[in-house]
Amino acid sequence: MIRFSLLVGAVMVLCANVWAGLPSQTGVKGFKSTTSRPDFGRYPLQRNDAAAVAIFLKDKLDNLKDKHTDIQLKYAKTSPGGSHYTFTQTWMGVPVFSSDIMINVNRNNQVYSMYDDSYDMSAWSVDMSAFDYEKSPAFAAYLTAFDLKDAAKSAQQVIAYDETVNAPQLCYQVELRHNGRLRYLLVGRDRIIYERDGAMYKPAAAPDSLVSGMIFRPDPLTTAHTVYYGSYLGHDSAYQNFNDVDTPQLNLQRVTVPFTASYQAGTFSLQNRYVQMQSLGSSTPPVTSVSPTFNYTRSQDGFLDVMVYYHLSTMRSYIHGLGFDMADTLVTPDAHAFAADNSYFTQPQSIMYGTGGVPDAQDADVVVHEYTHFLSWNANQSNGFGASSQRQSIDEGLCDYNASSYSASIDTFGWYRMFSWDGHNEYWNGRFVNDPTVYPVVPSTAGLNGIYKYSVIWSSALMQLYFDLGRATTDSLVYECMYGLAANITLPDAAHQLILADSTLYSGKNHCIIVRDLRDHGLASDIAGCGIYPAGVAAVAGADRFRFIGYPDRFRIESSEPGADIDVVLYDIAGQRVGSYHHVNGDIKPEGLPPGIYIIAANAGAESTAFKWVLLR
Repeated sequence: MIRFSLLVGAVMVLCANVWAGLPSQTGVKGFKSTTSRPDFGRYPLQRNDAAAVAIFLKDKLDNLKDKHTDIQLKYAKTSPGGSHYTFTQTWMGVPVFSSDIMINVNRNNQVYSMYDDSYDMSAWSVDMSAFDYEKSPAFAAYLTAFDLKDAAKSAQQVIAYDETVNAPQLCYQVELRHNGRLRYLLVGRDRIIYERDGAMYKPAAAPDSLVSGMIFRPDPLTTAHTVYYGSYLGHDSAYQNFNDVDTPQLNLQRVTVPFTASYQAGTFSLQNRYVQMQSLGSSTPPVTSVSPTFNYTRSQDGFLDVMVYYHLSTMRSYIHGLGFDMADTLVTPDAHAFAADNSYFTQPQSIMYGTGGVPDAQDADVVVHEYTHFLSWNANQSNGFGASSQRQSIDEGLCDYNASSYSASIDTFGWYRMFSWDGHNEYWNGRFVNDPTVYPVVPSTAGLNGIYKYSVIWSSALMQLYFDLGRATTDSLVYECMYGLAANITLPDAAHQLILADSTLYSGKNHCIIVRDLRDHGLASDIAGCGIYPAGVAAVAGADRFRFIGYPDRFRIESSEPGADIDVVLYDIAGQRVGSYHHVNGDIKPEGLPPGIYIIAANAGAESTAFKWVLLR
């Protein structure tokens, strides 16, 4: 969500400032004024390990030739597409802040992308004498301003190149934790050089047992195929928040779902190996039950717990099934962490959901958005302290996409309204994932500033791919891309990384479709040999049990089950229904529609999916 856009470091904000009275950081710039230097050349390695990569980098990069500098491995990850290493530059053995070099290696031991933020240190001179950062007046003032005098502190020496004075200097990178809050700062000899909020906004488990519970799937407006009432929309008055009280219409949108929970000493609790509901910021403990049933109405605290637990557990299983390990560590969410209309992720594993406005945990969009920050952190910790605002926009766009993908896989109604139930109402505007803005133009949507400045361009491009390639393929590309994103990259760099993900996962099979869709948003230009519709050739895409075959003036939907009863609904790009077709068999050639982009929703029994179709005539 977005309110006052509290800028973050290792954390993304959804709505308003959680801590009343703290200064707003909207629009704060990143630590560096320059972006990463990308290199998409292909370089063979003798072997794929950190030592071999380090040797390659020292030979390749001129900035690593100075006798005072070296590199050290920061972290390494593997994905289905290859290996991903991030190194930090050092000066006389001390890490240099924001000097990361990220390098991505495919399964053939070949470097396929590199992002270089290293410094030329040939003329550096640094006073390396230690000092006590805790005695700094600026540090004391910071603790007072943010009410962090009792915070737990950890610190390490780093060299930071301070662009304010155009010189490197020794400082301390300090981490402050207190009551679920996390802040990072660089403390110099006489001042705070840089600081960021550290929250990414908006024991062994007992044996698992099969239980059931009631949830919104994904939210009450999507399943009711309506929109929020609100004082200014004039729609059905039954579909609004009503200060969190129960209403028949909203309660009827709950569905019963099965899931696993832990069972111990006669009590079922919402815990498994990967998701454990906790009370992190509030006095409200997670709900438990003496029976294998977790049925609550939306006015009860237990409903929020079940919503978060079910949707996160479902997402975790899905991501693992695609072959990615980013969801294979424990996450500890609090479904009612505080009363503000806000949610955020704090590394390494905590997610705090707020209950202000429409309680955030009532909307699966919010639930999954915040979880995606956790996934992104696990895949690649580059979006932490020191990451650029554009890098954080990329992460916000990834989170909006992942939430939209999840919701659209359940029901495509209103797929373009991000935060369908939590936003687009009197509390806040929500966001859209069908924005037509072409980068580098800044979207004109109200409130899109700071780390959200370009987020809707990225999420809209990815959702365009969703309807072209299907959920599983697009999600896999997005997850693979997450592993390879550096701390200081631009949106076109991220787009290039997505194209490379297709090369590593699918041998470039989807190249033309990806380039075409990214080009529509100003994020790619290489279209050599890629026509939108080559003469006489259909656009073909598959998703689960459905197969879409699109021609310039007609389309066909096929099922993997012969004789399946398929229903199709056709929407324009604005989400308005423009046609419906029952018991589909053969080509569909809509009449009277203007050329443009359309969304095709196909349903057969309990399964549904959607495709994008471009009508040309």
